[in-house]
Amino acid sequence: LVANHKLQRALDNLEGLVVARIFELSKMNRAGTVRSATIHTALDKYNTAACAVSPPRATLSWEDVVKYAFVADFDLLRDAHQDISHCPWATPTGQHMMDTYFKMRRASEKIQHLNVEICRMATYLRDEELYLTECQKQLQSMHPALTHQVGVHWNIHARFTSYHLRRLHEINTLPGFTG
Repeated sequence: LVANHKLQRALDNLEGLVVARIFELSKMNRAGTVRSATIHTALDKYNTAACAVSPPRATLSWEDVVKYAFVADFDLLRDAHQDISHCPWATPTGQHMMDTYFKMRRASEKIQHLNVEICRMATYLRDEELYLTECQKQLQSMHPALTHQVGVHWNIHARFTSYHLRRLHEINTLPGFTG
């Protein structure tokens, strides 16, 4: 019992140090690039405690710890106080189901947001055409070269404007569109 407690404390300490180091390095965009004496010491304590329990637990090498470049790679469920790795929410299928559930819960908010963004996009496309046409009229007599460049810019963007407006109109006719 004492050996299990020591193992658990060593594992908790090691996990805490590695996760803290990952966060620290990710802030500097240098994940996985440093060696820490504190982590080495915690790793040695964990390996000693892992060998002392019955049955002995698997030990970790420095390479095992260093390969955890991101928090998502670090297996926090291994050898935890309670083995939660087999709980339904800890399995890949369970995690996928939870992700899907929460995406569905937020779908109505996303639809409302998109209804607003679709209207903004249609307004932008219309206003851009009016603005560039007006710019061409104003520049035509004073700056013919600049007028030509505005026309080139408009021609490049206008190629896709009709397609986008057509798609936005199709979205506008969908049931549930409130924009």
